[in-house]
Order: sequence, then C-alpha cells, then structure tokens
Amino acid sequence: MEVLVLYGSQTGTAQDVAERLRRRVRMTGLRCPTMPMDVYCRLQLIREQFAVFVCSTTGQGDEPDNMRHFWRFLLRKSLPSDALHSLSFSVLGLGDSSYLKYNYVAKKLHRRLEQLGAHPVLPLALADDQHHLGPEATISQWMTQLLGHLKPFLPQSATPHTQVYS
Repeated sequence: MEVLVLYGSQTGTAQDVAERLRRRVRMTGLRCPTMPMDVYCRLQLIREQFAVFVCSTTGQGDEPDNMRHFWRFLLRKSLPSDALHSLSFSVLGLGDSSYLKYNYVAKKLHRRLEQLGAHPVLPLALADDQHHLGPEATISQWMTQLLGHLKPFLPQSATPHTQVYS
C-alpha cells in the first residue's frame, strides 16, 4: 500500500505539513508520493486506494493556485457519484478562524470527495491559526490518528513513530 499525499498551498504552509507527513509515513516503510494537487494526474484518482489532502484557504474562501485545476476536475458534473468508491481519504485544512470563510476549501473538498463515493478514514481536521496552541494542536493530533489508522498496512517490522517532529 502507498499513501498518496496531495496538497494545495498558497504560502507554503500546507506544503510544509504535507512534507512532514511524508517523512513520518516513510519512516513506517510505506511509499508516500507527495505533490501539489495540480501536478498530480487527476485521472489516476479513480485508481487510488488511499489519499491524504492537505489544503489551505486563501483570500475570501478561494482554493490555492496549485489546486485550481484539480478542484475544477472534481467539480465536473459528468463525474459519476461512485467515481471514487475505492478511495479512502483524509483531509486536513489549514486556516484562520478570524476569517469568515474559515477552512472553506477543506470543507468543500471533504464534502465533494464523499459525494463522489470516497470514504473518510478520519473526521475532517481543521487547524486554526487562532487556536490558543496554534494550528499545531490539530496537526499533531491528526497525524497521530492517521498513522494509527495506517498501522494494519505497515510492513511486519515497522511501527509508526508517534513523536512529533517540527
């Protein structure tokens, strides 16, 4: 099994989190291709078994530049409602609750993946810059839960590392 990590990042924060996740997943022995959503061949998504999406929201609820084409693809009305039936996924949103459309992109992405038949393995995670512990409070907990979910798929000799590395 491999864990595909796709990110949408305007300022680099979502990319940093995605790359940190990639390092932690690789420590378990699983393959973990990681790339911006627009670099990924969108047509391959129907063949994926497990994908993780890390995305931020920019401006007034807009998706980052490096996920616009991916997002347009997912919004196609021609996609059947079971197009992603074999996909298990998790979404982590990075945002700031002082904005009206806090984590709007992550919420829309999670909902659209479900509409296309994909199965969430964790509840939607929304990291908040305004949280008294910062976004790291949500990010660390989410990563630990995600690695725990992957445990049954790990090579026999590997166990997930639960220590948080920044």
